Amino acid sequence: MALQISYRGGRLGEDLDITVYWFPREPDRPAHYVSDILGAWRVSIPRDVDASGTPQEIVSWNDAAASFVQRIAAEDRELAKAERAIGRWGLLVTRRRAQLRYDDARTSFLEAVRSAAAAYQPVRDVIEARLAEREAHAREAARRAYQGKERQWRDEAARFREWERRQEVADRPLPGGLSPREMAASGDAPVNWPAEVRSLVGDTSSWWTSVRASERNRRANAQAVRKVTEAINGVAAALEETGRPGISTIRGRPSEVLCGWWIHFDWSGLPDTTRLRTPPANVPAVGLEDKDWHYQLYLPSSRVFAVYRSGEFGLADEHGSKIPSGGYGTTYTWFKRTIDQFAEELFRNRVIIFRPPGHDGHRSYPMTDHADPDVYEPYVEAVAEQTAAHFHALLPNRP
Repeated sequence: MALQISYRGGRLGEDLDITVYWFPREPDRPAHYVSDILGAWRVSIPRDVDASGTPQEIVSWNDAAASFVQRIAAEDRELAKAERAIGRWGLLVTRRRAQLRYDDARTSFLEAVRSAAAAYQPVRDVIEARLAEREAHAREAARRAYQGKERQWRDEAARFREWERRQEVADRPLPGGLSPREMAASGDAPVNWPAEVRSLVGDTSSWWTSVRASERNRRANAQAVRKVTEAINGVAAALEETGRPGISTIRGRPSEVLCGWWIHFDWSGLPDTTRLRTPPANVPAVGLEDKDWHYQLYLPSSRVFAVYRSGEFGLADEHGSKIPSGGYGTTYTWFKRTIDQFAEELFRNRVIIFRPPGHDGHRSYPMTDHADPDVYEPYVEAVAEQTAAHFHALLPNRP
């Protein structure tokens, strides 16, 4: 490793480019040797360069650099003397003579610097040739690495698109009109799969098992949504019949005032979701990390069960927006959902992939199509049961 140091003294001509390469060797060749000789204010900040040579070459290169900078420093001192002489003499004639001597000294200085630079140039050429060769090797290695990553990315993108196409087969109509998923829902199973299906999915037996499992999950999801919807509608009707007991005026950060009941959910008794937070089976996850996967299993901590002026029941939650967009201020409104919307969003379980191969943004897939039914069914049933219990607790004489 060497230090690349440039010298641009104010007395140099525009055509002079003084650059030396210094290989620090303590204690006789310290890193600050060149700046000490030439003056730290006249040299650039040393830049590390990956120059290498044999021990003998480095010694000879350092000797040449030391001789070079010492000669420049000596000539610079002589020129400085001539420069100071101009300012010491006040008489015009004397100043002119001093100026002539300075001009001669500067000419001599520039000739000496050019001579020293020419003597050092072979060393500089050797070092810079090796630097150029090393940089060329580094660029070539970087180019090959980039091309390799590009090929890998294309391969990953192709495999990922192929995986996505296999997922779509379950929803494509077969001869006869029904899709495989619709057949699974009706309990049917074809004797022979079309050639197109076999070519896309490969092992039709395991694929059909996954389609049937997906249908089990979808059925469980629909039943859970229906259970929550029916429970909330039933509670709303009962509250209406009994004169809306316990209703209160609810003020929050939004300016609008609501009438209703706060519901604070407790989800502590739900089944463990670790097995639901896993990537879909057989997904080509090369290049994907754990941070690229997100599992949409969000459950609300609280909601307002509101009665609007129209008499309709619904769910509301505070929602903040930055003003201006991306700014520091925040404005709040009530984010309102119908009972049906709330129930559906409670079970909007998705598997989201950020930056999958071949896509700029993110992609999301129904968790029902990939989760183990023995895990998913108990989970959504428990969520529905606890949600219904929280709403039933609003009724008089209910725990």
